[in-house]
Amino acid sequence: MFIHILLATSLVALLSLVGVITFGRRGHLAGTNRFVIPVAIGVFLGVVFFELIPETLEAGGEWGSLPIAAGFISFYLLSYLLHTYHHHHETGHCQDHCEDAAGASMLLIGDAIHNLADGIIIAGAFMINPAVGIATTIGVALHEIPQEIAEFGVLLNAGYSKVKAAWLNFLSASSVVIGALLTLLFASQLEEYIWVLTGLAAGNLLYIAASDLLPDVHEDSRGSGQVYRSFLATLLGLVGIVILLHWTHSAFDSEPREIFPEDTYAYQANIN
Repeated sequence: MFIHILLATSLVALLSLVGVITFGRRGHLAGTNRFVIPVAIGVFLGVVFFELIPETLEAGGEWGSLPIAAGFISFYLLSYLLHTYHHHHETGHCQDHCEDAAGASMLLIGDAIHNLADGIIIAGAFMINPAVGIATTIGVALHEIPQEIAEFGVLLNAGYSKVKAAWLNFLSASSVVIGALLTLLFASQLEEYIWVLTGLAAGNLLYIAASDLLPDVHEDSRGSGQVYRSFLATLLGLVGIVILLHWTHSAFDSEPREIFPEDTYAYQANIN
């Protein structure tokens, strides 16, 4: 079972490189603020409002809103610290570049938290049953593909080279493996805290989409007279990810289940 979990989470982490394929061999991304970044905003909002927040509120009950708010507020503070850092360590024309670089740094941190939670979910599913684990891995992978493409585009827009953007995105995505390994070691303790991770990730992505990405897109689209085009691109990203989320849940979550049900350890003992 350990090999299966390690293989599944490693494959999910490798999906972070799909952006390289999507954007071909170009070392830059032309016109990102007019299409790719608006689509990314829609994707992030869809993941937040139709996936992470509902999961957090359902699992956390009356306390579910706390990590969401904490994620938003903490990344507001982190944004200030990162912007200050980049302003002090960059020379020349820093204004726009520092803003983008700080936003990209926050995105990588938030994505690492999100992937950590995914690793816990995948490992828990394999501990229930290998078939459930495979189905869950496919579902998570389908969620990740458009998000990883969007994140890669954001990193390119922040000024990173294609190689550096791919490497940083892969490092962030690799926390899915860490989450799985932690689950194998501390399964019973992690069960009741996974909603904290999904809440923090929700607050982070919401802050990035609404505070870092959207103002730049809005300013650029007004200057170029492409407001409606940017709006439609954002709507496309939102509708697309919502349809994908709905389909994956209907296809791979045929019946409600807990991540770590009571018979998990009995099953684990049998296969060992």
